[in-house]
Amino acid sequence: MKDIPGAVILSVGTELTEGVIQDSHVRFLAAELHALGFAVQRGMQLPDDAAAFRAELARAADEADLVVVTGGLGPTTDDLTREVAAGLAGVPLEFHQEAWDRILARFAGRAVPESNRKQATAPAGFALLPNANGTAPGFSGRIGRALVVALPGPPAELRPMFTDLVVPMLRGRFALGDAPQLLRGTAFMTPESALEEALRKCRREGVAWGTRVEEDRIAFSLRGGAAAEREIFFRSLVSALGPVRVCREEIRPARLLIDALAASGLVLVTAESCTGGLVGRYLTDVPGCSRWYWGGVISYADAAKERLLGVPGRVLEQHGAVSAETVSAMARGALAVSGAGLSLAVSGIAGPDGGTADRPVGTVWIATALAGAPPAAFACRFSGGRDAVRRKAAVAGLLAAAAAAAGRPFLDTPVAW
Repeated sequence: MKDIPGAVILSVGTELTEGVIQDSHVRFLAAELHALGFAVQRGMQLPDDAAAFRAELARAADEADLVVVTGGLGPTTDDLTREVAAGLAGVPLEFHQEAWDRILARFAGRAVPESNRKQATAPAGFALLPNANGTAPGFSGRIGRALVVALPGPPAELRPMFTDLVVPMLRGRFALGDAPQLLRGTAFMTPESALEEALRKCRREGVAWGTRVEEDRIAFSLRGGAAAEREIFFRSLVSALGPVRVCREEIRPARLLIDALAASGLVLVTAESCTGGLVGRYLTDVPGCSRWYWGGVISYADAAKERLLGVPGRVLEQHGAVSAETVSAMARGALAVSGAGLSLAVSGIAGPDGGTADRPVGTVWIATALAGAPPAAFACRFSGGRDAVRRKAAVAGLLAAAAAAAGRPFLDTPVAW
């Protein structure tokens, strides 16, 4: 039996150790490396401190076969990954003209700060990993017994670089054997505890699972066992939670909606109140969305709902801004001003103030409307603080619109999340 290669993950950045931003890299990379056949020995967060970073990288390179470093590849003086890696490897930093040319091209003729030249350097003898989504290339090379791979910190840059460039490299350099067979899926509008309970109830012999919580979904994998058992497991999970809340493969709700729009040929318009443009932000994060997303109206005040979307004043007076009647009128008005084929409207009470006994904080109404058809409105009750309510409302809206675009029902009971 072949030895299983060991891996260590080091996430570098004082903003991580001080809690300014949340580190999602260890969960993502640990799951991916495990699926490839690595034994992940540990994952650590390190501040932008050269001595501490050097000590941990030296230790990891002595103990593991693979060390993945995230962050520290920016242009500032506290971005230390290149210098620390070069020092431990005993080599100087080397300037790469091709990397500099790509950086210049990304600036598209604008003045490039001299500090960005640092991003075109790497330890001499290390291979560059081109960055298709940012200015900082990654790099890979040997330090001691370990292959060290350095990746940029932003998730939108790290994840495609790892998937597209690092995974094929690892398969070519390590005898990984037969990695566990996986069925990947995504859970929406489901607390992590509820998903875990459903997974336990639906479990099949020989099939394990793993989950990774993201901002707008939970990615999960069913691994090992027979393919038929994984399939039965997945179908049981869909039956337990519902097809709106579970789908095959890892996918963001905005991508799910854009795919549904593309399949139907519909163009979407949004009308947002409590989410303040968050639905539009999620949609415009998807490359190529302009073919299917007309745009949106942020009608936060009642006056904006009246003037921009034509919501009748009497509807607002009789039913309030957070009601089935108002979001339905918003959805109809968005269709009228845009000429789009599908609209999505969201209005709610995100808090911390503004709740009442019958409409507490977290109450949100969502409506979708197809051109020529009456709107469908959905009541929602979301838990958490203001940010959580707004995020959950946006996700639920995206999923409701995806269901409408696909001609499928959304949820027939009030959404609680």
